[in-house]
Amino acid sequence: MSNDPAVKTLHTVDDRSKVVAVLTTLVAFGAGILTIGEIEFVSIAAAAFGIGVRFASVWWGVRVFVDDDAVTIADQPTAGSFHHGAIGVALAAAGAVALIGRYLGGEIVTVAVAATGVGVVGFLGLSVLLPD
Repeated sequence: MSNDPAVKTLHTVDDRSKVVAVLTTLVAFGAGILTIGEIEFVSIAAAAFGIGVRFASVWWGVRVFVDDDAVTIADQPTAGSFHHGAIGVALAAAGAVALIGRYLGGEIVTVAVAATGVGVVGFLGLSVLLPD
């Protein structure tokens, strides 16, 4: 049972990442509403940003607080078989690009395509570059 402390730490990281994700989503939504004002667009972009922060913070927390030989996210049966850090950073970047692009006056379709491209290319690149 050498992984018991690691699993407990993993659950703590998971629980705290939920709080971080909610707070960053609220900040992104509030900033978007104050600067852009389009509730539908801002809601989607802020949600992407917050979900990305959730995934990325769990990945980062496991890398920092859990021993390398103890447990990984991929070892958890309910975690899924994708790279949590890559999807997290890519989603957060896509949400940020969407909010910044719209704030700078970009058309909705152009900004949405650019943000989607950042998300897809970011995930593909980061899943190779970032360690598990």
